[in-house]
Amino acid sequence: MVTPLTFPVTQIVVMEDRAQVERRARVVVVPGGAPIELTGLSVLAVDRSLQVEVRGATFVDAKLDRRWKVKPKGGLAIDASVLAKRVHDLEGELVARADQVARAEARGALLATARGDLLRAIAESTGFGKADVSGWSEQLDGLGTRQREADEAVRMAQVEHAQTEVRLAEGRRALMASEEQERDLECVLVLTLEGDGPAEIRVSYLVPCAVWRPAYRASLGAGTVLLEAEAVLWQSTGEAWNDVRLAFSTARPTLGTTPPTLVEDRIRTRPKAQEEKKVVDVAIREEVIQTAGEGGTPELPGLDDGGEARLLSATGAFTIKSDGLPHRVPLFAFESKASLERVCPAELTSLVSLVGRFPNTSGQVLLAGPVDLVRQSGFVGRSQLSFTAPGELVKVSFGSEDGLQIVRSTEEKVDEARLTGRRTTTRRVTLHVSNARPEPATLVVEERIPVSEVKEVEIQVLSKDCSPPPSVVTKDGIVRIELDLPAGGTRAAKFAWELSAAGKVAGV
Repeated sequence: MVTPLTFPVTQIVVMEDRAQVERRARVVVVPGGAPIELTGLSVLAVDRSLQVEVRGATFVDAKLDRRWKVKPKGGLAIDASVLAKRVHDLEGELVARADQVARAEARGALLATARGDLLRAIAESTGFGKADVSGWSEQLDGLGTRQREADEAVRMAQVEHAQTEVRLAEGRRALMASEEQERDLECVLVLTLEGDGPAEIRVSYLVPCAVWRPAYRASLGAGTVLLEAEAVLWQSTGEAWNDVRLAFSTARPTLGTTPPTLVEDRIRTRPKAQEEKKVVDVAIREEVIQTAGEGGTPELPGLDDGGEARLLSATGAFTIKSDGLPHRVPLFAFESKASLERVCPAELTSLVSLVGRFPNTSGQVLLAGPVDLVRQSGFVGRSQLSFTAPGELVKVSFGSEDGLQIVRSTEEKVDEARLTGRRTTTRRVTLHVSNARPEPATLVVEERIPVSEVKEVEIQVLSKDCSPPPSVVTKDGIVRIELDLPAGGTRAAKFAWELSAAGKVAGV
């Protein structure tokens, strides 16, 4: 005899595109090796990922059995909720109301037929010279009264039918919002054990239709930033995850573990042609500065974990419905001192942004994901946080500063030496900055210059023509110019650089 038992979920490890479900149960094994059925599993469970551990008994066999549920008589389960019973009663009432409308309409159609037959009989009798005016009047009056009563009965039956439809629709919406829809197909774990007495069973398996992504909330305070990390979880596995422990992993179990096969990579040399010796062909290209922490990265379709699988655990127990909707689960939070500055990349935009830099003091890595930005005035926007190691600086922009405005103008001049053919391109940038705020402000303007990879092309900043001179020139060609602005004042800044290329250089 097969014994069906409940099999609660105890822990879920959600991965990039699936989840590992762990269930535990205590059973009593009787001699004879009778199979034990554990219900509640998802029909999407992956058979080859099934793992079973048994303590207190001898494990013989385990398999996942998918079958159609046996529907009870009347179509309603014994343990159905009050709301489900109400919806079931309304469905039966709707059928009864529809029958009532049909009977009333049939009665009205029958009276209409009788009235037509009476009028035809009156016409035929009149043609033969037989007239019974009083009898005909009495019959017509009786039929008219009964027809009016039948029409009223049809109208009332239709009104009651429409009201029942409205109540049924409201009940179904409430049932859909509060309870999961019963599925006709179920999955049962059938275990065969040998022993006598209590035993503990631990089962784990993979299910698809579960996914998670990291999300953050950065709140700017008085010189500090509070960063809250959350996991946004979607699941439509058909399982009930009630009061379970949650962990979130960046592992990808579906990827193969076999290393790729190495192929030959042949390198050949050849002598340069005479034309190649005379001309150095170069090209100007845009490069994205790649960093692990500070700096923006495009929004990723998957999880960016830095190449190493990470496991983040949530504190407490959570209930996640199988509805396909996003559920936010808090992971951790930390507060760090932040250095704030107003930065404007004037070449790209005239807007000035308030940028905060703070160290990652959480002791854990920050995975790449969206971050909601909050200031004292409330929510100001959303940005992207890149992968950040513990202790590394995090850079976040907290919106624009409307009181600061920049107008940028450029001037370019090209000179060529007659004897050597060397070309010199000089670019001068003028920045007009205004501060409409009632207090003084310090502004950092970021300009960029090309970075040469060949000795035939030289690039340098003309410090004598810069006012004020740049404070920092990075190896990536980012130039930082710091400006102190008085309250309600304006200031002009100048920046200049030159590109010098030999005569045999082509492309610039």
